[in-house]
Amino acid sequence: MTEESYTEKQLFDMLISQSVYGVWIALGKMKNPVTDKTEVDLRSASIQIDMLEMINNRMSASLDENETKYLDQVLSELKMNFVDEQNKEKNSDDNSKDKE
Repeated sequence: MTEESYTEKQLFDMLISQSVYGVWIALGKMKNPVTDKTEVDLRSASIQIDMLEMINNRMSASLDENETKYLDQVLSELKMNFVDEQNKEKNSDDNSKDKE
């Protein structure tokens, strides 16, 4: 452990932020810092969104109103972007089949 300690709220915010960052990378909205490439990995994005939703469901009783609103908003935004990327992939697959 580091000498600097964080409050539970700060740790919660960091956990959510890390997860959200991972989803944005998996959705190809941000460059992966490891590969320095922008790639879409819907499976990874889906798993990370599911984990955030699980955190939201399991912790809902102990979250304050602002945390609940924030997490609900983040999940909504991530899910909309996931569906958008999923539709792009589906349309791309459909267009590939049409050209065959």
